[in-house]
Amino acid sequence: MDPINVIITFEAKPERASAFAELMNQVKQSLPSADGCRGVRLFGRSDNDCVFTLVESWASQAHHQAHIVGAVASGAWDALAGELAREPVSCYCREL
Repeated sequence: MDPINVIITFEAKPERASAFAELMNQVKQSLPSADGCRGVRLFGRSDNDCVFTLVESWASQAHHQAHIVGAVASGAWDALAGELAREPVSCYCREL
């Protein structure tokens, strides 16, 4: 299995942008301890305080998908989704 990057862009509800930024920083700190996660980078758009992008590095796509299954099962994903203005946009990417 080849390493993979996951790029996810979130748009928080305007009234929740500050709290969502704190949540994203918590994810940045805690996610690297997940099985198969090799690191996380967090970006905020300079022209929109509500938009955040996570760039996650995983040992494999299967590791990431297993993590998502766990996040959904635990209810953690629902808590995060409640902060969003719209569905997140994500893709798997390999570095060229």
